Amino acid sequence: GWSDFFGLMLTIEPGDLATDVRGIGTYATGAPVTGTGIRPTPYSTNFAVNGATYDDVNNAGNISQPHGIGYVWCTMLWDLNWALCNQYGVDYDFYTGTCGNNMAMRLVIEGLKLQPCSPGFVDGRDAILLADQQLYGGANQCLIWEVFAQRGLGFSADQGQSSSRSDQVEAFDLPPSCQVPTSAPVAAFSNALLSSCSGEVNFTASGSSNIEIW
Repeated sequence: GWSDFFGLMLTIEPGDLATDVRGIGTYATGAPVTGTGIRPTPYSTNFAVNGATYDDVNNAGNISQPHGIGYVWCTMLWDLNWALCNQYGVDYDFYTGTCGNNMAMRLVIEGLKLQPCSPGFVDGRDAILLADQQLYGGANQCLIWEVFAQRGLGFSADQGQSSSRSDQVEAFDLPPSCQVPTSAPVAAFSNALLSSCSGEVNFTASGSSNIEIW
């Protein structure tokens, strides 16, 4: 998955689009670049071409180990690249560029350094989110969450044991901070003591409806 991502990133050309069909290893199979290649599907942000989600990792019958599992991960990273490109543009200078594709490379490489040993998908996602905080002040947190969530690696996703490929649980939700409120927040507090000789009273917050700032 990592090698697929870096290969795709370093062969982006002017005119390429997120929905383009990009096969891996197509030369080895004698197929055009748009062929399936050596992965279950080509890479594309188009779900009709590549509909892989986190739950596919559990499918040992159709997704191989390790390359098929890596394919699912690269699918998410490829989506992340194009989401950033849509936001910040594309720069074909891979050394000093500062556009979306350059940012994607920085986030992934920094994430590699921040994730724990023997990482699972959730670990990798969280490391990229942390990399965004360190590199860009967290400016892209919700964009990153939206990309992973649409492929099943949302806020409630559970990776189980990173050493197992059969206990993953996908989820498509976003953290409360990235959800669009549908109603005004409700502020509510309860206190542990009605009176205090010290003048200090402990309050417990029980507000609802996507409260973001306290």
